[in-house]
Amino acid sequence: MKKIKKSIKIWTFFFLLFKLFQQVFSWKLYPLKIKYDSKNLEFTNRTSLIGFNTRPNVNFFNKKCSGKLNCLSRFESGLSPSNKDYRPNTIALEHINKGDPITSQVINSVLFNQKVSITQQELDELLSLPKVNFDLPLTDQTYPALLGLIGKPGSKRSKTGIYVFSHKYSDKNYVGSSNDLARRLKQYFEKNALFSNKDTGMLLPMLEKENLKAFTLEVTVIPSSFSNYAHCFLEQYFLLDKRFNLNTHKIVNFRVNKGFKIYLYDKDCKTLYYSSNSLNAFCADLGIHHSSYKKHVANNEPYLGYFRISNYLIPEAVPADLTEVQVREFLNKQRKDSLNKLHISYASVVEVLDIDTKTITTLDSVAKAASKFGVSRSTIRSYISSEKPYKNRYIFKFITS
Repeated sequence: MKKIKKSIKIWTFFFLLFKLFQQVFSWKLYPLKIKYDSKNLEFTNRTSLIGFNTRPNVNFFNKKCSGKLNCLSRFESGLSPSNKDYRPNTIALEHINKGDPITSQVINSVLFNQKVSITQQELDELLSLPKVNFDLPLTDQTYPALLGLIGKPGSKRSKTGIYVFSHKYSDKNYVGSSNDLARRLKQYFEKNALFSNKDTGMLLPMLEKENLKAFTLEVTVIPSSFSNYAHCFLEQYFLLDKRFNLNTHKIVNFRVNKGFKIYLYDKDCKTLYYSSNSLNAFCADLGIHHSSYKKHVANNEPYLGYFRISNYLIPEAVPADLTEVQVREFLNKQRKDSLNKLHISYASVVEVLDIDTKTITTLDSVAKAASKFGVSRSTIRSYISSEKPYKNRYIFKFITS
């Protein structure tokens, strides 16, 4: 009997010892629990075992501990909202509807996903800059004053800043910004230079209907001592103000076309007509839609059958001795010619020469030619205009009656 009791004690001892080791070395019984301390910016372990001290606090920003923090990748940081839950437009609209004061913290929360930020001191300095008001339309006296303030269009001295259009007969306002105020405002003042998409948004249709005389203009020039994106921050400040109700977009895009290079050549890339560092400027200056740019660059097709748009500089191309206005007028002329050819082509017979077999086929229309060769009608017209053989074999041309 004594031997049995002794055996039971021994087995009980080993069983308890086994459970103790299981507690120490088992991950399931020793989980890592994380609590985020927003005041001290550190992750603190709250788990302790009987007979053991708690693990030491780990400072999240201590690089020496980086090897010990690999396990933290399973947990989402409390420092910022989750990407899938972050909706800047919702944040902006909620703030506008509440009418709360606009601070740097509010602006930074709206622009969080663009990885830019501004301090309250910097924002206050921007808001303290002088504003200059102009009655519209500009007169012989006020136009020189505006040019003295923002610089001349096309010059290297054009200033950066924001502009505000206010409707004289209502409480409607619009804010915009540009790193080239002279070029931007020229697009509003000159009828032939006005944005081609006049039906877009709310301001352009009002300008088209009521003309400039129904508005006043306020300009804030930002000195070069401020950061490159200061005008974007200032515009974002006003976009969060409910008084600017003519703006349909409430978030400024800080990274639009950054580092872009765009060139406009002739069809054979021998002459350079225009170049720009901004897609927005390229489209606005030349009246070319963004979708047209994307299409012709992606497909390497001639634009209007005469030009070629590219993101690459061709050193052999000779710059044309034309001003920006002259290039735009030249483009408009080519558009008219292209449109006339397009109207004629709808009912034109297409002749197809097979270079290999020396045979000629006639098709009743561009649509039938496009269907036969499995391409779009614009492709057929493009090859007719360029006079280049399709697949180095077929030459298309219209048969005039």
